[in-house]
Amino acid sequence: MTDETPSTDPQRRRFTGLTRRKTSSKVRVIDRVARWVIAVGGIGTIVAVLLVCVFLVSVAIPLFRSARTDSERTIAAGKSDSPPLQMGVDEFRLLGWTLSVDGQLQGFKLHDGQPLGEPQAIRSEDNDQAAAMTCCAVAIDFKCKKSFEDLPNGTAKVCMFGFADGSVRLGAIGYKTTFLDDSAVDPAIRALKVADEALEFQGGMVQRTPTGQLRLQQLVKMLDPRTPPVSDSPIEQIDFSLRVEGENAQPIFVARSANGNITLNAVKKRLNLITDESTITVNSSSVPLPTGVSGKPLRTLISGDGDNLFLLWKDGTLVRYEMAESEPPQQVERISLLPRGVELSAATMVLGKRTIMVGDSAGGMSTWCRVNEMDSTRTHLEKTHEIHGLNSPITALCCSPQSRAMAVGDAAGNVQVVYDTSERVLSRVAAQGGSAIRTLLISPKEDELLADNQAGITRWDLDIAHPEVSLRTLVRPVWYESAPQSSHVWQTTGSTDDFEPKFGLWPLIFGTLKATFYSLLFGVPLALMAAVFTSEFLHPSVRARVKPMVETMASLPSVVLGFLAGIVIAPVMETIVPASIAAIVTVPLAFMLGAYLWQLLPIHLAIQYRRFRFACMLLLLPLGLLLAKYLGPSIEQRMFGGDLRLWLSRPEIGSGTPGWAIILLPLSAAVTFLLISLIVHPLLRNVSRGWTRTQAALVDLLKFVSGICITLVLALILGWMLTIIGFDPRGSHAGSSWALVGTYVQRNALIVGFMMGFAIIPIIYTLADDALNTVPSHLRSASLAAGATPWQTLVRIVIPTAMSGLFSAVMIGLGRAVGETMIVLMAAGSTPIMDMNIFNGFRTLSASIAIEMPEAARGTTHYRILFLAALVLFAMTFVVNTAAEVIRQRFRRRAYEL
Repeated sequence: MTDETPSTDPQRRRFTGLTRRKTSSKVRVIDRVARWVIAVGGIGTIVAVLLVCVFLVSVAIPLFRSARTDSERTIAAGKSDSPPLQMGVDEFRLLGWTLSVDGQLQGFKLHDGQPLGEPQAIRSEDNDQAAAMTCCAVAIDFKCKKSFEDLPNGTAKVCMFGFADGSVRLGAIGYKTTFLDDSAVDPAIRALKVADEALEFQGGMVQRTPTGQLRLQQLVKMLDPRTPPVSDSPIEQIDFSLRVEGENAQPIFVARSANGNITLNAVKKRLNLITDESTITVNSSSVPLPTGVSGKPLRTLISGDGDNLFLLWKDGTLVRYEMAESEPPQQVERISLLPRGVELSAATMVLGKRTIMVGDSAGGMSTWCRVNEMDSTRTHLEKTHEIHGLNSPITALCCSPQSRAMAVGDAAGNVQVVYDTSERVLSRVAAQGGSAIRTLLISPKEDELLADNQAGITRWDLDIAHPEVSLRTLVRPVWYESAPQSSHVWQTTGSTDDFEPKFGLWPLIFGTLKATFYSLLFGVPLALMAAVFTSEFLHPSVRARVKPMVETMASLPSVVLGFLAGIVIAPVMETIVPASIAAIVTVPLAFMLGAYLWQLLPIHLAIQYRRFRFACMLLLLPLGLLLAKYLGPSIEQRMFGGDLRLWLSRPEIGSGTPGWAIILLPLSAAVTFLLISLIVHPLLRNVSRGWTRTQAALVDLLKFVSGICITLVLALILGWMLTIIGFDPRGSHAGSSWALVGTYVQRNALIVGFMMGFAIIPIIYTLADDALNTVPSHLRSASLAAGATPWQTLVRIVIPTAMSGLFSAVMIGLGRAVGETMIVLMAAGSTPIMDMNIFNGFRTLSASIAIEMPEAARGTTHYRILFLAALVLFAMTFVVNTAAEVIRQRFRRRAYEL
């Protein structure tokens, strides 16, 4: 054995060294691979986040692109000494038409202006001896399909014509679409390809569609029978609106005759079911002209509902009449639209016929709309928007058939495309010849712009982009049609075709911040205090059971929490509002009372049953809820007149003092705690020497009860003072935006705050508990050895050292609350309003994206604005996290200094 030892020892050493080298090589390889995997994963995460940001920006940035007008062409269709009264084009941009002053309707090829067929005369009756047309008014109305079933909905212009004999006729000018059989057309037509230009055929234009069909577009006109004369002189000016009655559209119109008389007329059409003949009757009433104005009105306009009449004079005077059925028009308002020295040169009504746009001799444009007076059913005209940009007198105005976009022409041949609500000048072009613009037209799909002057008709391809959106409409109050004042509004859908989408992002941003604030207000104190208690004061064996139980709360899906909040908790909470509010106070007080009572136990019992302290605390929860159940109705009866919900919705009922008292309770408690710390504690410190534990506990209990009484009295005094000054927590009226409380809505911020707080508590609690446990134990031991109490050790040593971790926990909870979707979607009421009322609903950025993205057509303004909302949410999260990291690093540096 001794002989073999020298030979075996080197072999063993060689084998051990080889094994160690292999192990170290394997460790190095694994270490290298791990470093590369971690590096690639980290870089990949950063790249993925950046790509998400780039994608959001790429989708949202076209919102701010200006309109494009290009491919300028001049055609001879409108070249005449007298301007056409009206123009039109079909939705496929193949043919157009002009209506001249003498009533000749002429179709033409849109690409070169060559006429299509012979002109069609529009007369008072269908014969050559009938009276000639003298004026025409056009209303683009999508509700009139039942009156003109042969015309495609949306492509016809419904017109009312006035004639020299004082009569009128309702009609429509539009396009008839026919799909042709290839075998029934000429070879030249049959040879048309999809990309070829359209050819003339049967007085229309035929084109090969992308699906391979031959589509024929023909100009057609339809006229109702002549109405009885409404004047004994020629009609010089006319305007009308359509009232829908059942399946028929009955017109109401205002006519100004050559003799200066103005009449309001309602047309009724009755069908004889036996003879199948129609009988037309006209009920006329004279419009009394105001005193103090000279000459004939420049324009006579009637509102879309047919309930208001507007007369406009050249000096800018506007007189408004209200019209009721079977009653003559009554003058209700007279205002001046323009400053002195400026004359009215053009006027028309915007889509929907509730807003008037006027152009003046100085090149300015403004819109006027009827708005409701505050706390009244009366209305008055108010200037809502003003647009500048042209230096010559405005000579022509034209409204888009789809939106509130307007084409404006001046005396120098310049044309602007503007948008009323956003006050944006979308595009600016100049017509050929430089002469005054006489007539303008925006095509049905807003893809063509036509301007007529003495040089003819100039055409531009038009891409109107997204005119509703600008930085101003997104972040500043906007004055929308019929609203009493400018405001932040998010409303993307409506029930009528003339609805104007409203894309104010502030209500969504406000809702996101409101949800985050109330959820953090509920969740952060509970989570942090629970983490402090379990980490510093709870027995380790109990903590080992409690922490996993709290962490399992995070496994609940947010959709389940939202369902419970909206379907279960919200209806129950609505029936116990006073008790619920009282529980916010009584439950914490019950726990605190239990802590003070525990101090009354003899020291040996307190140490012996220390492990059961947490179970005893849990028994106090039913006590707090029971106190809330009995105190809530009593408080409602004594302080809120017996009905808290009625008190919330009616500021004129009762006083605001009780509401202020409840709101100011936290502030009053903080002031009371400060007073006790600064005044009472120094006095007790001098006299408490030699007290027994029981005596000190009794004094602490007395101090706690006294503090509660002082807090309540102080809150009532502060509330009374604020009420005396004139402040009411419900605002000056129900629904006031600054009101802290108000009308109770079942799904509200209180429900969301409670349930979202429940969702973020596990995250904050776990991270905060881990941060507290990472504080070195020798710091606690040193503090306790120096004579500090466990509470002093916690406040002055443990929390400052763990502050960076605690702050990170809160910030992660904040990020969870900001991006939460399902809870706010199901429990917040989905009302995009700016209201601090804790009992009202709201809508967040994430909820709007979830609700509206499925119904937003790709590439539309609505679609892109939702991506902009996602970008805003991304930016909010980025800014918050960046600021949180900066603050966390500062706390961390301070912790190193301890």
